[in-house]
Amino acid sequence: MHKITGDRDQVLKLMKDTIQRLGEKAPNGKKGRARAAGLRAGPPKERDEVIDVLKRGYDNEQPKNVVRMAGLRVPNERAVDGWYAPRNRAVAVFQSAMDEYLDKKVGKVVEPAKKKSARGLSIGGPSKPAKPAATINTFYEGGKPRKPGQTRVARIAEQFSNLDPRWVEVAWEKAKLFLKGKRKFIAHKSVTDFRFDLKEDATIAIVGDWGGGNAAAQAVADQIRKLKPDYTIHLGDVYYAGTPKEVKERFLKFWPPPSAAGKSFALNSNHEMYSGGYGYFDTILKEFKQPASYFSLANKDWRFIGLDTGYVEHDLTPEQVTWLMAQFKGNNQRTILLTHHQLFSAYEKTDATNLKSRVQPLLDAGQIYGWIWGHEHLCVVYKKQLGIEATCLGNGCFPYGLPKTKPQVPVAWFNNRAQQGDKEYPGIHTFALLKVSKDKIDIQYIDQDGFVGYQQTWK
Repeated sequence: MHKITGDRDQVLKLMKDTIQRLGEKAPNGKKGRARAAGLRAGPPKERDEVIDVLKRGYDNEQPKNVVRMAGLRVPNERAVDGWYAPRNRAVAVFQSAMDEYLDKKVGKVVEPAKKKSARGLSIGGPSKPAKPAATINTFYEGGKPRKPGQTRVARIAEQFSNLDPRWVEVAWEKAKLFLKGKRKFIAHKSVTDFRFDLKEDATIAIVGDWGGGNAAAQAVADQIRKLKPDYTIHLGDVYYAGTPKEVKERFLKFWPPPSAAGKSFALNSNHEMYSGGYGYFDTILKEFKQPASYFSLANKDWRFIGLDTGYVEHDLTPEQVTWLMAQFKGNNQRTILLTHHQLFSAYEKTDATNLKSRVQPLLDAGQIYGWIWGHEHLCVVYKKQLGIEATCLGNGCFPYGLPKTKPQVPVAWFNNRAQQGDKEYPGIHTFALLKVSKDKIDIQYIDQDGFVGYQQTWK
C-alpha cells in the first residue's frame, strides 16, 4: 500500500477532483469529458450512476470532521485514529483504485525486510526506492505541481481537468464495481452442511483485520508459522476493498499455513463486500476449500461457529439464522462464536442491534460461552459481559493509535504495548493462540514480535 492512500486529506482531495473530472461536460454539452478524452465511460446513465455513488461517498465523509471537532464520537466509525480506512464503500474502492494506478505508475511499495518494530502499512516505505514516493501530483498529467501565482479558481479548474487520463480510466473501471452488485450468497441445503471436525487437543491461531500484505501482516504471519497451529482463522478485512487482486496480493500471498481443507478458515467482512464480495467468495473460499462463509468447527467438548456479518452489514442473513439455531438442537458443546463485527464495544460508538437480536435467544438460554470478533483495530479482552467471554481481535496489521477514552464496557486487558520508533501509529499488532483441550481453552495473545502480552483460560 502506498502511503498517500492512507492520507485522508489527500484521498478526499483527489476524490473530489476525479468526480468533477468525470462529470465535466464536453464542449458540445452532450457527453461527459471522460468520453471526450477517449475513456471507456459507457452510457451517460451508467456514468451518472457511478458519479452519484462516488459523490455520496465523498459527501458522507464531510460532516464527520464537525462531529470530531465537537469532541463527539462518530457512530460506527473507528475507535482510534489510524491510517485512513473509513467504513465507506465508495472511499474504499477509490483507495483500491489509487493503489492499483500507483503500482503501475511508480511501482509497488517494497516493505523493509524483517524488522521487529514494523509500523504497518506506512512504515518507512521502500527500503531502496527506485523512484520517489508517490504524491498527489502523481495523479495529474505530467506529474507537475500546480503553477505558482494562479488564482484559487484557476488552480482548481486546471487541476481537476488536468488529471492523468490513465488515472481517470483506472478510477472509472474500478468505480464500475458499484454497478455489479453483490456476489450471490452461498447458503446451506441441509442444517448439517458446513460442519468440520476439530481435533480433541488442538491449537488454533486467530487473527483479524490482517489483509494488508504489509510489514506488520508479514511479521504476524511469521510468528504464527513458528507455532505451527492445527488451524488458522481470519476474522475478515482485506484492504481496501477486498478485490480479487488485493485478495491475491495482500492476503493469500502471505497467509500462514495450514491451507488444507478444513484447516484454514476466513470470515467475510465489510471491506470484502465493498467490491461485491467476489474476491472473497470466488478466490479465498476456493483456495481454502471452504464451502461457504459460515461454518462449524467442533469436537465433543468445544465448538467454534464462524458467521458472516459482512454480506448484510453488521447482521446475519436469514439463512444463517436458521442454520445457527439448528446447530444447538441436541448438541451440548461449549460454543464460541466468531464474527467480523462486534456485539459490543468498550471504545467505539457502535450499533449492534440487528446482530444481537439474531442471537438473543441463545444469549438468554446461556448457550453461547464466548465470542471473538475483529472490525475495531484493537486487541481488547473483556470482563464477562452479557453472560459471555468476549474478545476483540482486530489489530492484525492496520496502523492505529491507542485509545484515549475510558472504556464504556468493563475491560480485563487491552494491548497498549507501543511499537518503538512509531509515534504516529504506535499500536502493536496481535493474534491469539488457542490451545484446546477437554476441559479448557488456554489463550495467549501474542504480538508481531512474539511477545505474549496476556494469557487467560476459558473453562
